[in-house]
Amino acid sequence: MYGIPIRVIIRVCVTDIPGNPLERVYQLGSDFCTQMLARPFRTKVQEEGYDAMHILPNFDPKNSVKAWFLYDFNVTRPLSKEEVLQIQHEAYLATRQEDSWIFTLQKGWIDPGKNYYSKYVWGGKVEQEWLANANET
Repeated sequence: MYGIPIRVIIRVCVTDIPGNPLERVYQLGSDFCTQMLARPFRTKVQEEGYDAMHILPNFDPKNSVKAWFLYDFNVTRPLSKEEVLQIQHEAYLATRQEDSWIFTLQKGWIDPGKNYYSKYVWGGKVEQEWLANANET
């Protein structure tokens, strides 16, 4: 059973994300789900629902820079841009304390982030196309 749809924006120093730089988007999403949603990161696209990760610029440099990460949780159907603007949005600053994350809610980032990131297709463009094609067969 999937919960309510929610879009999450996270700002983080990329070198704080452990592991391979090319896997940072997945790793941060997985860590967020484990810690904040108390469940696994569900990236398998299926009709019953999934979680989407958007690949934004600057997620993989080797130097210590801050970058934005965007996730859609509990995707069960396509949403228009207007519908995306109506769903719950949260924005966090993520920092590391040894092996643990601290996700600090940043209420002042929510409205600007909601407007800016509404240009990204809810659930991911490719994922939604794949799901639509799967539903046709």
